[in-house]
Amino acid sequence: MQQVAWPLLQAQQGPGHLLHWPLLRRGVARAQIGYNPGVTTYSPDSDVLTGRREERKAHNREKLLLAARRVFATKGLGEATARDIVRQTDLATGTFYNYFDSKEDAFGALLQQLAAKARAAVREQRNRPGATLEERIHDAYYAYFELAVEDAELFAVFRRNAGVIAMMPGEDPFEAGLAELFADLGDWAVAGDLPNVDLGYLATAMIGTGFQLATQLADREPPNVEAAAQFCTRLFMGGIPALPEG
Repeated sequence: MQQVAWPLLQAQQGPGHLLHWPLLRRGVARAQIGYNPGVTTYSPDSDVLTGRREERKAHNREKLLLAARRVFATKGLGEATARDIVRQTDLATGTFYNYFDSKEDAFGALLQQLAAKARAAVREQRNRPGATLEERIHDAYYAYFELAVEDAELFAVFRRNAGVIAMMPGEDPFEAGLAELFADLGDWAVAGDLPNVDLGYLATAMIGTGFQLATQLADREPPNVEAAAQFCTRLFMGGIPALPEG
């Protein structure tokens, strides 16, 4: 601890006056933390505070999205309310509007979340080096169906509200995935792996088939991801004659 000379303290407080020991300790403590007489409070590093605040905001937003999954999957967007979502968390009612403008805003965030996860999963398989065309198609479907089964609650939001999604302006969760698939099919055609067919129709058919089969898969017990992936692969590789009987 820093030593302070008593004569100096006496001189500062006037003749015959000694600074009380608790005040001395406080003064030394202030000196040790860089006390500035012109500043009345001591603030921790602002970057640390900002980091913690952003971390807390991200955590609260994720809480709300997880709650929104359950609400939208069971009630649907039309019947659900922001209050329904907040009630599934330990947050105050007004907190919802710190993160989302409306229930539609939260719904859109969930759609983007599912679409991003699905696109990343399938495109990784479609672009796998050294794989044959059949392997790429099979593995992409497998990854998509596996996601639908493993994250059934999030997929249920998509499925439960499919009609609503189709009517929402600017909310097409398939659009980005369709564009990526079209680009991949184009690369395969250039490489000679695909015949000269309408790639726009093909991409749309592949995505539509995958989504509809995923909804069927979710209703089956147990869901057979491999069987669904094989069905789609054979359908697009050889047409109906290539499909297994029964």
